[in-house]
Amino acid sequence: MEKVSSAVEQLDFQPELPEYIPVPMISVVTDIYQSEGSELMDLSFYTPDNDLLTIQFSQGEINTPWIDPGDISILGNLDGLYENNRFSKKLTWTKDGVTYLMTYRASVAPEEDNEQSVTRQQLVEVARSFHS
Repeated sequence: MEKVSSAVEQLDFQPELPEYIPVPMISVVTDIYQSEGSELMDLSFYTPDNDLLTIQFSQGEINTPWIDPGDISILGNLDGLYENNRFSKKLTWTKDGVTYLMTYRASVAPEEDNEQSVTRQQLVEVARSFHS
């Protein structure tokens, strides 16, 4: 978390950080960059199985392709968009002018009857942990 906190200090805006991550981490990679005039930061958490949980922070909109998103309640007054497709699960929301986009990808595509290890509820819990 020390590495993450020092990366956040370099941003022109101050996103909140999660207090809960639902996967065992072996490494964290941070990246700060510009896209379409907005400053963004990526936090990527890798598991021993090479699963990836990425959280993007932006002071503006984050352009990402969606296949079939649905509305989801995160907290009483905080809603987001959630999508589950065969290759990833995504959750996005905006609070205090900061957009958060969380994407979970398993290292291999799951079999048809096999769920990815991170559930929708766990992603919602991560989102809640930002704002507790």
